Amino acid sequence: MVGLIVGAIGGGLFSKSMGPEPGTMEDQLEIAEEKLERAERRAQSLTKQVQREAGMRGGGMRDLARDFRDGEELSLDDVTATMKPWMRQMAPIFERLRQVNEADAADARISEWGRRYDLSKSEKEELRAWFTEQSRKNAERMTGVIMSESSGWVDLMRASDHHWGEGEGAESLMEGFLEGEERESFRAENLAKRARVVQQEADRNLQRLDDMVELDDAQHEQLFGVLVRGAEGYRPGLGPEGQEGEERALNRQERDAAIRAVLRPEQVRELDEARAARREVAESQMGRVGLVLPRDWDLLEGDWF
Repeated sequence: MVGLIVGAIGGGLFSKSMGPEPGTMEDQLEIAEEKLERAERRAQSLTKQVQREAGMRGGGMRDLARDFRDGEELSLDDVTATMKPWMRQMAPIFERLRQVNEADAADARISEWGRRYDLSKSEKEELRAWFTEQSRKNAERMTGVIMSESSGWVDLMRASDHHWGEGEGAESLMEGFLEGEERESFRAENLAKRARVVQQEADRNLQRLDDMVELDDAQHEQLFGVLVRGAEGYRPGLGPEGQEGEERALNRQERDAAIRAVLRPEQVRELDEARAARREVAESQMGRVGLVLPRDWDLLEGDWF
């Protein structure tokens, strides 16, 4: 008797688990319900996406964690938007830590130049004032990102990426302190250092480009000049010895357009395919932990052509 009852219940459940006959009213109703559920889920997802893009996610970290546990894909832009209220409250502490770190870096640079070029106390103070002003500008840029409702992860990373501690921009001030051979020596040393960094970046990017599309000798020569002019620290006069043609620095869009103009049509296709494959790998890696790439992610990639 128990076996018959269990069998009857199991048979009933199994029959309910089977879909209705194709073409019947029940089948059409089930299909309509599934479409409605998908549309509702899509609408909810789009609503949350709009809120995130506007930086208006209201529930904070708790809602973010719940969505993550529920299997919803999140972007680092979501994390950034949710953390902004906390970052704004903690800003005074972060600001103090930043001031200490940047002051230490400035002191090291001022000490080096002061020792090597026998700078006076007033000259050192002028340098310190310059570094202090750059630090203030960096703080304004970071504060602007934190206070903005529309900024995302990439904006935050770019605002925190600066190398002013290396002394970039202070050379003209230093040259005003020096005279004669000492000034020429300082200028030549800094130009040589910058030229090495620019050419190393150009060589590195040229090799990466060659790996993707296999350049010929003529393209190697043409594109090396393009990549030198498109390097982050390039200034006219920092190119390799014997460089011919225009020396104007190229921004990212101009550099990428110049690269594509040198490539043959089949190489352009290969480049686009390599770019798509690279993004797919990045998306896959982020997806393994339930995240999606932030908007403008490619702006963080200096060798993204």
